[in-house]
Amino acid sequence: MAPRPGGVRTLDAWLEAMRVLVDRFVWSRSLATARAPHIRDRVNVQRVLNNFVIASLPCALVGVWNIGEQIHLAMVFTGLEQLPGWRADLLALLGLDFDPSSPLANAAHGLLYFLPVLVTALLTGAVWEAAFAVGRRRPVDEGLLSIAWLFALILPPTVPLYQVVIGMTFAMVVAKGIYGGTGRYIVSPPVLGLCFLTFSYPALLFGTGSWIPVPGYEEPTTIELTVLEGGVRALELVDYDWWPLFIGNQPGPIGVTSALACLLGALYLIVTGSGSWRIMAGSLLGMVLTVTVLNAVGPQDDPLFDTPWYWHAVIGGWAFGTVFLATDPMAAATTRAGRWVFGLLVGLLTVIVRLTNPAYYEGVVFAILLASMFAPLCDYYVVERNVKRRKRRLEEPVRSGREPADA
Repeated sequence: MAPRPGGVRTLDAWLEAMRVLVDRFVWSRSLATARAPHIRDRVNVQRVLNNFVIASLPCALVGVWNIGEQIHLAMVFTGLEQLPGWRADLLALLGLDFDPSSPLANAAHGLLYFLPVLVTALLTGAVWEAAFAVGRRRPVDEGLLSIAWLFALILPPTVPLYQVVIGMTFAMVVAKGIYGGTGRYIVSPPVLGLCFLTFSYPALLFGTGSWIPVPGYEEPTTIELTVLEGGVRALELVDYDWWPLFIGNQPGPIGVTSALACLLGALYLIVTGSGSWRIMAGSLLGMVLTVTVLNAVGPQDDPLFDTPWYWHAVIGGWAFGTVFLATDPMAAATTRAGRWVFGLLVGLLTVIVRLTNPAYYEGVVFAILLASMFAPLCDYYVVERNVKRRKRRLEEPVRSGREPADA
């Protein structure tokens, strides 16, 4: 039998890699390792990363409802009775109207913005995962579903699909693929993908109508109101209360607006052991301490420096970033003390960027990016400290003429 041409063999390998990717979305090995030195558990990398998807489901549910309600309220405010585009036609086909008091209509309309972004991110990532697997002649890597899912959640609902392709390509190639894949990259791929889009397409976050896709309607995010218009007082003047913001009823990225949903996701990640509670607690502590200090020493006539920490927790994306992005098992610190330092850096830098950056107010993405750069250094000093402490402990009996305890 004649050998198959090289191009056909490559296509077969690429199709096989795609099939394995689809299987890994749903299936995982049920066998547990049984011999030392391996951990005797059925939990593998894919299951751990899938837990991030499960934990962020409340964020997605609140997010799609919030998008739909924001659109419908904007239509009521502007007097629009109909929107252009296929989404409005599909809603009409389903018998749903633009009623902001209907949870079903709100969720359905928001879902029509989220699903195209998610599918585009998944397909783009799958192409690059298969390409790296074929090129390196190794099995496809884990983590595509969690990367695409989280990347879709942190994007605005109005993002053009070609920008989703570009951002996801940057995330999969530059942030992950060139370092060798899952377990080897140093920065969270969704974070680096969003940073790339932020600098390459500033209108994505700062353009007219970025957050609420209604023609002729513009509403800033709560963090923009806080920074530009005068702190908490500016939020209260436009009828924002703390509890609705905590639930997630505010303009913003698709799945980032609800601190309540993030809290539920944090509990799930902690219970399953997938996300580090030390990083989350460290970020909260860093944010609270930084805000408290700035409240005390900041300019008395600047309402931004008087914003309490519990308002910082519900505006912007600090909660989502802390729970789902900063706790990336590969990009974060791995030692116990290192995780505390890493979390403190995330909380501190988030507030610093919010209050001092004149161009981009959502500091958590850049805070996580910067903290990830220092994660290896945090672990290095923790390990070196432990080595020196153990060395001193072993040298003590030698100086006193006794046998070492570990001998």
